[in-house]
Amino acid sequence: MLNTSMPHTPFYVYDQAGIQQQCDRLKAVTLPDVATVLYSLKANPNPSLVDTIVNQGLGCDVSSAFELDVALSSGVAPNNIGCVGPYKSTRLLTECARNNIAFVAVESADELVELGALKQRYDSDTAILLRLNPNVEISGGSMKMGGAASQFGITEEDLPSLLALAASHNIAISGVHIYATTRVLDPDSFIANFSALCDYLIELQTRFALPLHALNLGGGFGIPYYKGEKALSVEPMREALLSLQQNLIEKTGATRLFFESGRFIVGEHGKAVIQVKSIKQSGGKTFVVCDGGYNLFHGATAFANLMRKPYFIDKATSTNLDDIACAALPDRASMTVGASRLETEVETKAETQRYTLVGPLCTPSDIIADKFDSEPLAVGDYLVVHQVGAYAITSSPGLFIGHGFPAEYLVTPAGVKQVGKQDSIDEMKRRYTDIEQELASESLRRVS
Repeated sequence: MLNTSMPHTPFYVYDQAGIQQQCDRLKAVTLPDVATVLYSLKANPNPSLVDTIVNQGLGCDVSSAFELDVALSSGVAPNNIGCVGPYKSTRLLTECARNNIAFVAVESADELVELGALKQRYDSDTAILLRLNPNVEISGGSMKMGGAASQFGITEEDLPSLLALAASHNIAISGVHIYATTRVLDPDSFIANFSALCDYLIELQTRFALPLHALNLGGGFGIPYYKGEKALSVEPMREALLSLQQNLIEKTGATRLFFESGRFIVGEHGKAVIQVKSIKQSGGKTFVVCDGGYNLFHGATAFANLMRKPYFIDKATSTNLDDIACAALPDRASMTVGASRLETEVETKAETQRYTLVGPLCTPSDIIADKFDSEPLAVGDYLVVHQVGAYAITSSPGLFIGHGFPAEYLVTPAGVKQVGKQDSIDEMKRRYTDIEQELASESLRRVS
C-alpha cells in the first residue's frame, strides 16, 4: 500500500467504500435470485474497480473482447455476464459463445445468424436476446436511447422478419433487451418509465408470441453533474420497483431479469486531481493553466460546456488522498463556458476571484471552466474535478499531443493502492512499432 500524500498530477482517485455502497443500493431495489445487476464496463473497465464490484455480487455488461477478458479475469460467473452494443466483432461473439455467458443482445440480422452458427459450433448455452428500439413514451432522462431512428436495436416493424429468420436457421430467441433512456434523476420519472416498459413488454409478448425467458431491462440510474441537479434516491423506489418486477415475471414467465448500470456505481466515486501550472492575464480575463483538462474528463467538461451548465470543481483543501476521494460535492458548481447570464449572476464574495480554468491541450476547446469563482489561486495549487469515475478515462482523448493517460489510485480500508500507471513515452511509442522490423528481429532471434 502507498502512503496517502498527494502523488504526481494529474491522476484519478476512486473511493472503494463508496462504490461498494452504490452496488448494495442497486441490489436492494432488484428481486433477489431473479434479477442481476450488471456493471457496464464501458463506464470504467479498471480491473481493480471491476474486482470490487464483482465481489459485491454484481455481474458484468461487456461490449468488446477486452471488456469480456477483464470481466472473466475478475472471477465473475459467466452466467452473470451480458454482451451488448451495436457492433460485436467475430472474436467477441466467439468468446461469448465459447464461455457460455448469460446472453448476447443481437442488434441486426447479420449478427443473429453469425451468433447462431457460433452457438451451434461450441454447443453454447448463451441466450440470444433481441435488442428492441421500443415505441415507448419516456421522460426524465438526459438522453433517449430508443423510440426514434437509431443505430441501436431493432424496430418493432422489423421484429416479425427477425423472428422468421431465426426460425429458418433453427435459432432460439430467449428474450429481449431494451435500454430506453439514461441518467434519470427523478424517482417518479424512473418508476413511470419502468412501469411503461413493463406494460410494453407484456403487450409485446401477446402480440408476437415472443418468448421472454430472459429480459435485459437496461438502466438509466443517473448521477448529478450540474448545479441544481439532485442525486437519484433509489431507496424510495424500492417497493414500487420490486412490485413491478414481480408482476413482470408473473405475466411473462421470465426466469431472469438483468439491469445495467455504470455511471451510478462508479461516477460519483471517482475524482480527477490537477495542478495549477501558470496564471496569466488576457483580454480582461485571468487564465489558470492546469496540467490536465479535456484529455482527462472530456465526458464531463465537454458536455457541460456544450450545454452551458455549471460543473462541479473546487480547490483541494487537503493533500490526503483519503480526504479527496471521500470529499462531498462543493456547495456551488463552477461556471462553465457560455453559462447563461442568469447562472453567472451570483454573489461574489470579496475574498474570491474569477478565473477561466484551461487544460494543457493545443485547442481552444480545452476549457475546464469559465467564470470559476474561487479563493485566490496560485501556481502549485491543486484542483479537484468531481463526478469523473465514469466515462472519463474511457471517453477522453488521452493520447492527444502525447500526454498519455494518467495514474489511477484506489482508496480502500487497508490503504491507498495504485491501480493504473501514467503512460510512459516508450509505451506510447510502442503503438507505432514497425511491425515488419519487429517480425524480422523475432525471426533472427529464433535462428540464433
